[in-house]
Amino acid sequence: MAEPHRPDGNDPLTPFEQALRNRVPSREALLAEAKAQTARQRRRKQLLGGSLSLVAVAALLWAVDPAWHSDEIRTAYGQRDHLLMADGSRIALNSATHLRIEQRLRSRQFELLDGEATFTVAPGDKPFIVRSQGVAVRDISTVFNVRSDSRGVAVAVIDGAVDVSTAQAAPQRLNGGQQLLASGERLGSVTSLDPLRATAWQQGKLRFDGTPLRDVLADIRRYRQAPIRLADPRLGELRVSGEFDSAAVESLIDLLPAILPVMLSRGGDGSVVVSGR
Repeated sequence: MAEPHRPDGNDPLTPFEQALRNRVPSREALLAEAKAQTARQRRRKQLLGGSLSLVAVAALLWAVDPAWHSDEIRTAYGQRDHLLMADGSRIALNSATHLRIEQRLRSRQFELLDGEATFTVAPGDKPFIVRSQGVAVRDISTVFNVRSDSRGVAVAVIDGAVDVSTAQAAPQRLNGGQQLLASGERLGSVTSLDPLRATAWQQGKLRFDGTPLRDVLADIRRYRQAPIRLADPRLGELRVSGEFDSAAVESLIDLLPAILPVMLSRGGDGSVVVSGR
């Protein structure tokens, strides 16, 4: 039997309807909550994406191994220097040498821009690498000497071993008592080494044993600012032997006419031209 209509408008279900509305959110409330949840999800994705990006950047930096700091070390003409690195490695620098020390994430790297240096490497987890003119020398717990000038990059291993490579040449292993001359395009042949001659500069000496005059003059240039050159390239084949004081290269230059068929022409600026007689 149907409930009779009340003319006064008092519906007996009204209280129950109101109570149901209080328990069930309105359409507007549901929409607002949906928007808030979407915003929270978006923020979580952004945070997660940012974290993943940081991880990716860190992984890339580790793989690329960039230099995050570098120091430039220079010695003047006639000056030698010694460096003690934080890892215990030691570096001896010859006259007129320019070395860049690079701080990297996962390697110990150096760039010899010009000059000569001997590296005594302390064992460590990070590879020890010296670069010059496109040539890379990777240490294998050793003592080695690197000279970089117009002749190329000369690598001499006093003790231990190194791997020498270029972008065009596969690594060449050098053991103690071996040396080679390299360029960015190729590696020269491996020859035997006289360790005393290779490190004579550390005692302020120049040692020559049948050394071509062109190489003698190249070594002399390391110790004097004014140029010295050959008037005729063929004179470069003349040979020089003996031990000389690197602090007195002018005396060595003056001695050349006494031991070789050459004569000297000195300019007012200190330059020297060596010609035949």
